[in-house]
Amino acid sequence: MYLKLSIRNARRSFINYLLYVVTMIVLLAVIEVSNCITIIGKSAGFQVISLPLLIAVIQIVLVGYIDLFLLKQRAKEFANYLLLGMEKKRLTRLFLCEVLLIGFCCYLAGTTIGFTVYGFWYFRDPLHEMKQCGFLYGKSMLYTFLFFCFIETVCSFRLRRRLNKLQIRELMYEKNRNQGVKNIGNYKKWGFIFSLCFICLIGCVCCIVFLPGVYIVYPVSVVAIPLLIAVFAFYKWVFGCLYAHRRMKSVRIYQKDRLYILANVTSNIKTTAMINAVFCICFLFSGCSFVTGMLMLQPEFQLFDTAMRQWMGTSQISICIVFLVIYFSILSLQQMIEVRENSKSNQIMRCMGKSNKQIERLVYKQIAIKLTSPMIMALLIILFCIPLLNGKMNLVLPASLNHILLKLTGEFGVYIIIFYICYFGVISAMSRRYINASAGKKEHLVKL
Repeated sequence: MYLKLSIRNARRSFINYLLYVVTMIVLLAVIEVSNCITIIGKSAGFQVISLPLLIAVIQIVLVGYIDLFLLKQRAKEFANYLLLGMEKKRLTRLFLCEVLLIGFCCYLAGTTIGFTVYGFWYFRDPLHEMKQCGFLYGKSMLYTFLFFCFIETVCSFRLRRRLNKLQIRELMYEKNRNQGVKNIGNYKKWGFIFSLCFICLIGCVCCIVFLPGVYIVYPVSVVAIPLLIAVFAFYKWVFGCLYAHRRMKSVRIYQKDRLYILANVTSNIKTTAMINAVFCICFLFSGCSFVTGMLMLQPEFQLFDTAMRQWMGTSQISICIVFLVIYFSILSLQQMIEVRENSKSNQIMRCMGKSNKQIERLVYKQIAIKLTSPMIMALLIILFCIPLLNGKMNLVLPASLNHILLKLTGEFGVYIIIFYICYFGVISAMSRRYINASAGKKEHLVKL
């Protein structure tokens, strides 16, 4: 009976699992493509081998967040199971088995999609024999399965600890619980860490630009450390500052819709800061992949032979596209879930005198903020670092490729704008449906 109830409720909450499913499928597809490249291109080096490791780390963070989100959505259901007499260990096992089963289905779908994408590009060349297809698929699936087991093991361990700590009363209020901050002034510490790490990042970039070629390897090997710390510290500082501003309750907050928007942004500041930092890193990684891939495809770039350049360039651009899809798709799904859950808030705002158009504009502002906030730190890094690196590349590359870094960065910006407009339009159209549906419910209640 419990198992049937769990499966039935999982089907009813499919829109919540959709976020988990899309994340797992897309990231596992990227890992599959990376493993195929590693197996076929034996001389690709550590850069290609390390890509699945990076994706696995990102996936652990994202899937951990999504698991907690699923727990919040089904917290009351689990509390009812405990009240009916189910043991907590059995409840934990049922939920973990449910998540693992869905994850395994995502693994099959992700590996199939990833190998299909790679096979379409690789086996179209008549020089590559199709008899290698089965061996490549089996070996790449095994490698991807090892990464999948690592990801699920870490996430399941964290989720199990979370479930074991929760009591029935906490489960009843878990969905509506916000993440507060004990020390409001803690954001100042993160601001200091961000300033220090950002200065170190600019210093490393300056060393890369101005030091002789023999010494460049040293700043290149450590530049990722201040970059990552600066990104995480920046979003901890920004959201902590917004939270403190909200708690100060200044008169300006109550003007227009500022209080509503600020409360929506800072309701779960710990999770929000972490998610924005991870998506910012994905955004930066996508930009680096795009610039590297387009540079490899330039005829004047003679560092490798033509076949190797085409292979590396195409792979990098494919990775860029996948990460952009991850960025916009997951943020879009997150916004759709929030809009659907805020239908009661929309009804309250209608009772307070707001029209449907005013509510739509308010929702559009929230969507724009959520889609744009992970880009802020990335744009800051680009504005400071790209002009310096462009000058260095002008000295290294042929004269025909002068200012190529600035041109490729501009092209990447154009693609980002296109992606942004498309996804914003889709979310806005779907949001109007939820807003109109909640308005129809209000009219129905009024008639009754």
